Amino acid sequence: MERMFSTRLAPLAFSLSALFLAGCNEDTAQPAALASMVIPVCVNDECLVLDQNGAMLVNGDNTYAVTLSIPLNNTFIFAEDGQWNLANANGSQIIKPNFTDGLRLLTPGYFGFERDGKFGVMDQQGNEVQAPAYDEIYSGGDLPPGMGQYIVYGIDEKFGLLGADGHVVTEPLFDSLTTYKDIALAGGWILAERDAQNWVINLQTGETKQVGFDKFDEYANDHFVVSLGSKKGLADASNKLLTDLKYYWMGIPGNGLVAFKENHDSLCGYLDFQGKVAIAPAYAECEVFGQKGAMVKPKTDDGGKGKFSFIARTGQALTEPTFDWVGPAVHAPMGMFKNAPGYTQTGTLQNMFVAYYGIFDTDKGIELLKPEYVQVGVLTPDLFVFAKPDSPTKTVTFLGAANQQPTLGVMNASGKVLIEPGQYLHITLDKSGRFIRAMTESTRQTNTALYDLKGKLLVPAQWQEVVVDEARGALFAYALEGTPNDETRSLRALYSLNGTPSFQTRTVGCDVQQVIDGSGKVVWPTDPENFCGEPEDDEAADAQ
Repeated sequence: MERMFSTRLAPLAFSLSALFLAGCNEDTAQPAALASMVIPVCVNDECLVLDQNGAMLVNGDNTYAVTLSIPLNNTFIFAEDGQWNLANANGSQIIKPNFTDGLRLLTPGYFGFERDGKFGVMDQQGNEVQAPAYDEIYSGGDLPPGMGQYIVYGIDEKFGLLGADGHVVTEPLFDSLTTYKDIALAGGWILAERDAQNWVINLQTGETKQVGFDKFDEYANDHFVVSLGSKKGLADASNKLLTDLKYYWMGIPGNGLVAFKENHDSLCGYLDFQGKVAIAPAYAECEVFGQKGAMVKPKTDDGGKGKFSFIARTGQALTEPTFDWVGPAVHAPMGMFKNAPGYTQTGTLQNMFVAYYGIFDTDKGIELLKPEYVQVGVLTPDLFVFAKPDSPTKTVTFLGAANQQPTLGVMNASGKVLIEPGQYLHITLDKSGRFIRAMTESTRQTNTALYDLKGKLLVPAQWQEVVVDEARGALFAYALEGTPNDETRSLRALYSLNGTPSFQTRTVGCDVQQVIDGSGKVVWPTDPENFCGEPEDDEAADAQ
């Protein structure tokens, strides 16, 4: 089952944004203006409320025990005397007083609340979308609480689904529910188990049907690689099996073909999307097909493995065996590469310990970047992350051992450097397709910067997470603390999509957090020294 998240009264701050929007890779000269918002911000164990321009709606000198640091349209949620309350924008009217002491973060703008031991769903206006009737409720999808893609509810130890807006998708019939990565990347399908039988549920259409597999392994080109136990097969976008579940290994579907191995020690070949062998097993390794072809590694007559060459859909070799290594083209830390449709990363050994890497376009059948880089990966068809042999390095500790890792930069297809190497260890494209994320380290709680596709810095690397909310025209920056299972996310800054700051926090004096607006004017507190407390002598400090 997915992780449950409950919000009892505690001095924590949480976040929320609209769901990410997919697609556009174009940079926009005139981004959408910031939408009207009500934004609680908690600093120095006090909470104030701002609007989207950084103007103060509720002063931090209030009686609230805590607020949820969630940007809503025209309300905010705060706790007082052990109960959660919903107030209007400036706090002058309590819309829903003392409505629960158990609040749950679900999907954007929707919350679970407890009454008399049962849970219901309410929207940000306080309307009860679902009356309290559930034994359990929590957010679903591979996203943080409050940013879920759907809602899971439980009655009598059986589970059902609600949509992101709280409407009923299924009755409580299932023993477990599982999301494959982001459901938007899997046609909206969710796996479920019911009385030892496997089912799939489409969150978009509500369709529910029994299937013969228990896991989604891959989804691409409108096809699934699925498995039952250790055996894999191919299914279409409706989850209809196209092959028997009999394969030891299957690759990522691409352009009508999918790589397969019958057994652990078998050679690999390719099936078409009707489940028929299109290219007979004759290779030691098989990569994803682009429009023009795929990289394969033939097995040599003496039992050794040769170099990779590029083959057509007929199996005909289009290039000489050239590369010592090929793999997915999206760069990620610790070698956790991801597939970029139409591209393959290539590598050639320089000696026993050093390899250089490049990029091959499998849609066009051409080499885009020769293997001259110590790190390289695809961001967009015109943007590449890279590190050269002489790029600056950083010390990274992994499993107790320190080593030097090259820092990354970004260049376009003509080789022009947009972001210089020297600061970042991980650079990736944002889900929106419009921004570049750059992390100073390789861990989750590392400082993250945001750039546009032209290399302009929008959000500096001062906070650990930047959330892109295109619907509101906003970039929210959060500080993260704690472990993934008990993590606090505190809102620390707001920018427009072009990088114009609306407000942010800074540390002054004795580590006091101070909120300033976009022009640098102090919003709160104006007297930070009042939060410093009385100085302690050394003996008292040691005792504490």
